[in-house]
Amino acid sequence: MRQAIGSTFLYNIMIVFIVITFGFLAATLSYMKSFKVNGKIANSLEKFEGYNELSAAEIETSLANLGYRSSSNGNLNCPSHRHNGIEYQPITRIGTNYKYCVYEYPEKNSRYFIYGILTYVYMDIPIVGGTFSLPIYSETERIYEFSQR
Repeated sequence: MRQAIGSTFLYNIMIVFIVITFGFLAATLSYMKSFKVNGKIANSLEKFEGYNELSAAEIETSLANLGYRSSSNGNLNCPSHRHNGIEYQPITRIGTNYKYCVYEYPEKNSRYFIYGILTYVYMDIPIVGGTFSLPIYSETERIYEFSQR
């Protein structure tokens, strides 16, 4: 009885540890990519002073360059979102091929707006063959509207 633990059992422990470690690493990288996407969308909204044709075009280009997953199934429904106790519907997206949602929160009696951004972390599970997504939400700084709509 020289071996207290069989080598097969030890190999199984190492394989499980490696699978969990790489799964955690893949989840972290996907989560980081989603926050990078939110940052690019926020920069476009702040650069073009809101969500319009110019910012939508730059968002599409940025998402394509980052490798964000395109919405191939045409499911582009965005949920409503609560901000300061008020329910807001997403802004109509202008010709988008990606699943992201932009919400506009106007401040009362001023020309300032805050935009909410909702993107998704997509995780593929190769063993099961499924895909699930987790929503990631962020907001921009206050943006002043210089021109009338």
